[in-house]
Amino acid sequence: MATAVLNYSPGQQATIVYQILNSLGERSDSFDGYGGPGLPPTIERIIFPNLSLAAGYPQAMTRLDVGLFIAQFTLPLLASSVGTYIVDITYNNPDTGLFENDFIQVNCQAPFGAYTATPK
Repeated sequence: MATAVLNYSPGQQATIVYQILNSLGERSDSFDGYGGPGLPPTIERIIFPNLSLAAGYPQAMTRLDVGLFIAQFTLPLLASSVGTYIVDITYNNPDTGLFENDFIQVNCQAPFGAYTATPK
């Protein structure tokens, strides 16, 4: 899978749209070994810019259509939220049945110019 890079500002809701493709390049649900749809992709963890982990993961993504899934999370509001987030995804390969990993990079940038925190 190709790695996507998404850009957001602090406080925005990041939307992760993910597709699973089979060896023919067509969208396909994961393999369950019995000809039916398997488990949806799972967001295993979200790594914050300071390398800490978001609470509440792993979490399954929501199926929109065959091989198309979505998940959302809200970026923090503070200046410390500016930076790169890594969304670590595990999915079941529709051709082999093996679990594989992928990631999406979410860049959180200041909406207007410099974005800093000032001590009180």
